[in-house]
Amino acid sequence: MSLFKKIYFYAGIIVMMSFIAVSCDDTTDTLGASLTEVSDMVEIQADEFNVASKSVAANNIVSRSRDGFLGKFKDTETGNYITCNYMTQFCVMDKYQFPGLDTIYIDSTKYDATVNKRFQVEADSCTLVLYISKTIGDSLALMKVTANELSEPYEESQTYNTDFDPEAEHMVRTDAGSVHSQLTYTTSNRIYTETQRSSSTFTNRINLSLNDAYTDKQGVTYNNYGTYLMRKYYDPEHRGSFNTFYGFAHDICPGFYIKHQGGIGSIATIYKAQIIVYYKGFVEKDSIIVMNSSFAGTEEVIQKTTIKQNENVLNKLITDESCTYLMSPAGILTELTLPVDDILNEHDNDTINTVRLFVPRINNTESNDYSLSVPQTLLLIPTDSIQSFFSKGEVADYRNSYIATYSSTTNGYTYGNISLLVSNLNTKRKEAQNKGETLSDNWNKVMLIPVSTTYTTVSTSTSLLTKVTHDMSFASTKLKRGKDDSNAIKVSVIYSKFKE
Repeated sequence: MSLFKKIYFYAGIIVMMSFIAVSCDDTTDTLGASLTEVSDMVEIQADEFNVASKSVAANNIVSRSRDGFLGKFKDTETGNYITCNYMTQFCVMDKYQFPGLDTIYIDSTKYDATVNKRFQVEADSCTLVLYISKTIGDSLALMKVTANELSEPYEESQTYNTDFDPEAEHMVRTDAGSVHSQLTYTTSNRIYTETQRSSSTFTNRINLSLNDAYTDKQGVTYNNYGTYLMRKYYDPEHRGSFNTFYGFAHDICPGFYIKHQGGIGSIATIYKAQIIVYYKGFVEKDSIIVMNSSFAGTEEVIQKTTIKQNENVLNKLITDESCTYLMSPAGILTELTLPVDDILNEHDNDTINTVRLFVPRINNTESNDYSLSVPQTLLLIPTDSIQSFFSKGEVADYRNSYIATYSSTTNGYTYGNISLLVSNLNTKRKEAQNKGETLSDNWNKVMLIPVSTTYTTVSTSTSLLTKVTHDMSFASTKLKRGKDDSNAIKVSVIYSKFKE
């Protein structure tokens, strides 16, 4: 018996012992006899099989993340260019967005008593603020963006992928008088002093001006976007639209598309967006101060990132025979072909106790301050189930889908037992054959996908997996390529059966 099989033989015995121990009482008087009886009744066998793998393109993944991304970056390890454009919508924080009309200051030189006050309300200024939580790449890189208002909102009922382009879908306003704000920036925000940036109250941000004259879709022109929002609010016909996200997005503000226009070297992670309107109001009869109201773009509303990558580079990496790749959030995934036939061959009457899969990582050839991180969590799921899994917001059930985390000790990802998946794949194949149906070419293929997971604490000792989404944090690594030779990725299988 080989060393591998010996190890798994004794591992199988230990597993069997644990089942016996659970069923025993507090005494151990008959334990030795019980083990002898088990070894006489049960035969344990171990084997291992090769797993083939390949890289596949993944450009159209479901874009669902609490953060947005903006900028352009080159991955030094692969030479791939990643460009991110960001869309955000906004909601009203509460029903009292602006103060009562009588408390708003109106410039006496412009005031006309014959005109309704709501038509004379004006904002001093208006700013679209993007709050940055971190930078991927060089925070000193000079970048350029433009912000345009959408012509229609993204819909909550629709699933949007990372390759969805609102410009190509004619969802971005480009007509004269619409919002078109430009800005050159660095994510290190050197327009502020070092003292300001080191303050505990400082929030890193990109400020886009919305102060140019604005013309709405009805052809009415306002001195800036803030005035447009205020006058809509004070109009009884539109006040109700400020009470719900749906009403605000469809009747007032569909959202903004912020597009990377120039520069390379950084991608900003946007954790929140905000429209801030500044205006003057009365605190007391003769006391006038500058006031502001804001509209938030947070995870409660729709935020999406459109991701574009260099297809020539991706195609070269996909055809690389030396390894496979994982590149998130959209780029390359690794597909495995599980050897279901080999695992089950001549084992029709055996119980498959364990199918253990280990996927080893290959270290980067380059390492620097701007290297992308290693994907920390991988979802293993049948290839044909990917779209429905993410579009329906499913979680790993450890029957057809599994989660593994990266281990720096083993430098890879371990799936401890995917035996139920192997059995399910075999059952589906048999059902298709019995019905005379054509079997999908993907029937025994599974995908490794970088994901982010959310756990909810159920008790002091228990956490429940409640959410699985595509990893949008920008990570990349190479994996050992599964081939039909001694260096292949392996699955280790333990069988058991009663002796005849």
